[in-house]
Amino acid sequence: MSSGLRAGLRRNRAVLLLGSALLLTLTTLAVVVGGGGRGPLDPDGYDPDGAHALAVLLQQQGVEVRRTTDVPSTLSTATQASTVFVPRPELLSVEELAALADVPGQLVVARAPAEVVSLMGISADPAGAVDTEVRDPGCDVPWVVDAGRAHGGEQQYASSRLGDDVCYDGSLLVQAGSVALGSGEPLTNDRLDEEGNAALGIGLLGREPLLVWLIPSPNRAAFGERPALSADDLLPGWVRDVRWYLLVVVGVTLLLWRARRLGRVVVEPLPVVVRASETVEGHGRLYHAAGSRGTAAAALRAEAVRRLEPLARGGRNLPAEEVVAVVAGRTGRPAGEVRHLLYGPAPADDAALVRLADDLDGLVRDALHREGAGS
Repeated sequence: MSSGLRAGLRRNRAVLLLGSALLLTLTTLAVVVGGGGRGPLDPDGYDPDGAHALAVLLQQQGVEVRRTTDVPSTLSTATQASTVFVPRPELLSVEELAALADVPGQLVVARAPAEVVSLMGISADPAGAVDTEVRDPGCDVPWVVDAGRAHGGEQQYASSRLGDDVCYDGSLLVQAGSVALGSGEPLTNDRLDEEGNAALGIGLLGREPLLVWLIPSPNRAAFGERPALSADDLLPGWVRDVRWYLLVVVGVTLLLWRARRLGRVVVEPLPVVVRASETVEGHGRLYHAAGSRGTAAAALRAEAVRRLEPLARGGRNLPAEEVVAVVAGRTGRPAGEVRHLLYGPAPADDAALVRLADDLDGLVRDALHREGAGS
């Protein structure tokens, strides 16, 4: 390895280490966060709001679970001896929802308001919305009674049709075998082992030997008018999570890189030395050329006050009246005269400005001389 390359690596070793750490972090996040992160109630989802645990449980009960990604394949897969489960109807267009009304066999819809459920052939009246919590069955449907207490809530339904069963305080509507489920929470990996949620899931989706589980794909073939999708909808869930980590890590890396010291500060001699008197004269000429008597007078008075303030107790930035009282007491001059000199109006002409400068100088000398004599 050449000496130049070694020197370059040494100079940039901090950036290289941070880059390696960033790459390792992103790789770990992609593996940990991305594994099984497929969205709510997905049978292949291992995250808390996925439903892989229920899918495995149904398979152990002898139910064949088939995951579909569009309505045409769902309709072609379904039979009279099947259950079609639609856990995310909000991703479907009106035409797709209406087409599912003709699906053979049983239909189960989750997390849908009454008007959406009605589009799919399940006549339901809206009954508001409630929090998801553990509820009693409250109906005589055998598989609901067997499940017992389970989580219900979110969407609520009502029905006046003969033969319809409304369970869990309106959170579950059974109509000619088809079901509208107000909340999908009891079917998730996170909640399945609580109360009677697992038994409810088996009774809900395991009544037929074939379960067709519809998870609409954003890239599915067009089927009527589809809801507009944002860029976030087209990204896998884990990408949306990782990008925030990426922004934070990149931001911190950039700050550390830009803040690093390149070496000790090098002091260079000034090419020209300017005397303080010349600087003062230069400022005076600029004020004179601009006719800024007020600015010049304010600078003179501010410097005089700065020199006089130590005479008073309290230090800097004292009120004007306190400075006037202290200076008047030290010099024996009237307070009105001192106030006029230190805080009066701007001079009317150049001669008045010169007199103000002389008077301020005399006031400061007088006050400091009295202070020295008193000490």
